Amino acid sequence: MKEQQLVEQLRRNGYKITPQRQEILKAFMESSSRLPQSAEDIHNRVVEKYPNVSLDTIYRNLNVLEGLEIISRLSLKDGKSRYELNPGGSHQHHLICLGCGAAEAIDYCPLKALHEIGIAEEKKFEIREHSFEIFGYCSLCRERSDEIGKLPGKCS
Repeated sequence: MKEQQLVEQLRRNGYKITPQRQEILKAFMESSSRLPQSAEDIHNRVVEKYPNVSLDTIYRNLNVLEGLEIISRLSLKDGKSRYELNPGGSHQHHLICLGCGAAEAIDYCPLKALHEIGIAEEKKFEIREHSFEIFGYCSLCRERSDEIGKLPGKCS
């Protein structure tokens, strides 16, 4: 998705296009790492250009972008939320490396394979949303562990 498409989506939903909001979008669009970004990561990027932007402003904008399904929030084991662009406006699930923190999107929803409707009917439960992340070690961390003889706590 291109930045201009994201800006238009904000406009269609009645949001002003502020320079700070555009810089937040750029932070997502220009991210070179495969790691989802924390609010602090986004804030550090935005304050380079707009030094008076508060972390609260970043969180408010992340909530707006998440509500419009422009971004997705991942809640990782360290208790810190991370955010990434949400291509196509549908939710994503991830393989998350316990070593380096890399997150790779899965191309389908595992809950669909588990017959979400059947589960909901059987348990008489109305499913509104769900989260599904798989934690393990990426190939790079496993290669490094072979070199040093154990799986890392954190790669660098």
